[in-house]
Amino acid sequence: MSQDAQTSDQADQIDELNKIIEDVGVAMVTTHDSEHEGRLISRPFSTQRAEDSGDVVFLTTKDNSFTRDVRQNPHVNIAYASKKAWVSFAGTAEIVEDNALVEQLWSRASGMFMEGGPENPNNVAVRVHGDTAELWGGGSLVGTAIKTVKAMTGDTQEEKEDDGTKVIDLK
Repeated sequence: MSQDAQTSDQADQIDELNKIIEDVGVAMVTTHDSEHEGRLISRPFSTQRAEDSGDVVFLTTKDNSFTRDVRQNPHVNIAYASKKAWVSFAGTAEIVEDNALVEQLWSRASGMFMEGGPENPNNVAVRVHGDTAELWGGGSLVGTAIKTVKAMTGDTQEEKEDDGTKVIDLK
């Protein structure tokens, strides 16, 4: 496969990934707990932006347990799930102290969880640089319903052994 074809294929895969992320919206972000060695902890975050590079951006405050966890160990996993699709996204988190970026991403909902508006220097962005993403679904509801009915009735004659998951290298 040529480099251009591979790049085009990866861009198409990232577009598919971003569509699922945007449709689901709320993610569970798993970090290594900085206060209890070996413990994992997950927290809900509203995705502010899924980027064409394969990165995902959230907003949070600078001084909380999540940012402490990320500073100690930036390796995270992000999970998105709906009735039609799921994504497991592995990457490296970076705390970005950029008021212009925070202002660009700010929404009315952000103000419900973060004080002082986008100009508050305690409000920061977290960019997760994607390593890999595993995803399933995202197809039409009709297609999903047909597959479900076939599975329930035992009609698997045209089904492939492939379970429909896809792994995307985001590096």
